[in-house]
Amino acid sequence: MTADPIAPLSEAAKRVAERLVFGDTDGAIAAHLYLSVHGVRSQLQAARRHVGCPPGASRAVLVHSLLIARHVDPPVCRRPAPHLDENEQRLLLALTRHSRNATIGAAIGVSPRDVRAEIDSLLAKTCADNTAHLLGLAHVWELLEDTASASAPSAAGPA
Repeated sequence: MTADPIAPLSEAAKRVAERLVFGDTDGAIAAHLYLSVHGVRSQLQAARRHVGCPPGASRAVLVHSLLIARHVDPPVCRRPAPHLDENEQRLLLALTRHSRNATIGAAIGVSPRDVRAEIDSLLAKTCADNTAHLLGLAHVWELLEDTASASAPSAAGPA
C-alpha cells in the first residue's frame, strides 16, 4: 500500500515559501516577488494551513515543516556545517517544534528571558540571518535527524 502523494502548495505560496527559507523578511519577499506585504502574509498563512502549522507558528517552525514535507528546497550553502554542542543541538531542535520563548526555554532548560540570548548566540555561530534561515541551513547541513533525506540543494538564491 502506498501513501497518497502530498498535494503541492499553490504556485504563489510556493514562491513566497522559497524566499522564506533564505530568511527573507516579509518586505524583502514582497519586493523580490513584486507583491504587497499583505499578499506575502496571506501566502504564508496559506502555507501554514497547508502543512498543518497553527496560525501562530513561528517562521522557523513553518520553514522546518515546509522542508520536511518537501514543498520547497533548502537554501544553497557552500559553507561546512558548524559543530554544535549538545545544548546548541537541543535549541535547534526546539526551534523546529516551538514558537514561544516560554516553551523553547522549557525544552532547553533555560529561563524564557534567556532564550533570545541563546538564539542570538546560535545565529552568530551559524552565520544565519534569523531563525527561519537557521532552520533552512540546518536542513542543508543535515543537523536534524529528520532532515537527512529532505535536503537536496537548490539554486534558488543566496545563503
